[in-house]
Amino acid sequence: MLALDYDPSQTALYHPEALPSLLGSMQARDELTLAVEAARLAYLRFEDIHTGRPALATLLSVQGFGQPVIFRHAATDSEGFGALRKDGSALIALRGTQIDHINEVLSDHQVVRMGWPLGAGKVHSGFANAALELWPSIETWLKQTARQRRSLTITGHGLGAAIATLLAEPVEADFLVALGSPRVGDSGFAEHVSANSRLRVARLVDCCDVVTELVPASLGFKHIHGLGYIDRFGVFQDDLSSTLIHQDQQEARFDYLARYADNAENLFLRDWADHSPINYVRAFW
Repeated sequence: MLALDYDPSQTALYHPEALPSLLGSMQARDELTLAVEAARLAYLRFEDIHTGRPALATLLSVQGFGQPVIFRHAATDSEGFGALRKDGSALIALRGTQIDHINEVLSDHQVVRMGWPLGAGKVHSGFANAALELWPSIETWLKQTARQRRSLTITGHGLGAAIATLLAEPVEADFLVALGSPRVGDSGFAEHVSANSRLRVARLVDCCDVVTELVPASLGFKHIHGLGYIDRFGVFQDDLSSTLIHQDQQEARFDYLARYADNAENLFLRDWADHSPINYVRAFW
């Protein structure tokens, strides 16, 4: 039996920070497990220096990390944190869209493509602008506090996953963990990321997650490699064919309508419920 139940609630999607973090109660068994929950932890309101930031520091300390550094750009509402572990491993986690942060929502919908100045190919301008605004503070942290790091994992959910994907190469990450990421760039960008033999990629898709079907491929966007699929039961699969994935998604939608859709506190469609960060976390914790 899975340790965490599927959560169809609106709260799980709109306020992922409302659910307690698992980082404070048990040790992550590996870097992937840590990164998945860290992507959800990035929603914690750590811009609040009196409650959110101390809570973040406490949770990370349980996992062996020192004091986190906050990355924030007020104009775009882009946020994240970096932390260095005692063993030399570093972590960057970037926040996804919060429904009460209108600038993040606007960034998601700027679908104009632009050349990516920190890499190759053309990318979604809204995601790119958010990443570029955070880059100076992240670069400073990498050159100062984390300059002696032995490894680096970068992670995020939704918009945070898109920004993490854009910055994975500039930060010289060893591991990119992207939860529920939309398409970020064109084939030139995707192929450039794939050619990086140093970078390990886990592009996670939770069953019917609608955000992973954005931005449309018809507009010239392409997903990067590294697909890891989470099936309708919350089990991580890395070798399912596209036919089996499609079948699993169809059965998941019918099951959701029968079990959850008639509750006003729940999201009406599984396509949105599957984007909730906790429904990614349950596959690994």
